[in-house]
Amino acid sequence: MCWKSSTSRALAAIVVQALWLAPASAAFAVNKNAQELLIFADSSEASTRVNDSGDLDGRGGDFTLVSPGGPLSLSDLQGKVVLVFFGYTSCPDVCPLSLAKISACLSAMNPEEAENVRGLFITLDPQRDSVQTLEKYTGYFHPNIIGLTDRAANIDVVARKYGVSYERTATPGAGVGYSISHPTDILIIDPHGALVGTVPHDTDTNTLLRRVRGLLAPAGG
Repeated sequence: MCWKSSTSRALAAIVVQALWLAPASAAFAVNKNAQELLIFADSSEASTRVNDSGDLDGRGGDFTLVSPGGPLSLSDLQGKVVLVFFGYTSCPDVCPLSLAKISACLSAMNPEEAENVRGLFITLDPQRDSVQTLEKYTGYFHPNIIGLTDRAANIDVVARKYGVSYERTATPGAGVGYSISHPTDILIIDPHGALVGTVPHDTDTNTLLRRVRGLLAPAGG
């Protein structure tokens, strides 16, 4: 992965360490710490670039993958704004910060707004990321974020639909054995199930919040 500064790497390292060292009962504290870290990141180096469908090239569409509650289709979430991120739980940097960003956005909403927003974390590492692993991992961030997995072939189909290319690289000296290079944008899907934009993983929380609320407004009348 490519980072803009040592600050980002340090923030990610703290979030990852908190995630994997904290017991499940400490999930709230981890979530709070991640959000506090994001407040600092927002003020120091966040991006405000937003792609509002200008070059999405027909990407997107319905899909069905496996969630902790069983098969879940994007169409099951019709009427909600969906924030999608492709990654993996062993990711050392971008993935935890991206989910913390989505969590911060959800936590800034009132309950009625948050009920109409879901985050989907689609693993690119189904060999290691079981349903149980994903449920535990996403649970550290926000209850509205759902981890999804499936057979590698099915995940590949969904990734291609959304223009997500990724590559596994062997890292013999690392404990996990390999890393996965993947895009770092958060995908934004409107209440009708259409991919309408993307934002960088390091966008400031208020930019993402405004974008989501803009999509919720028509649905709320």
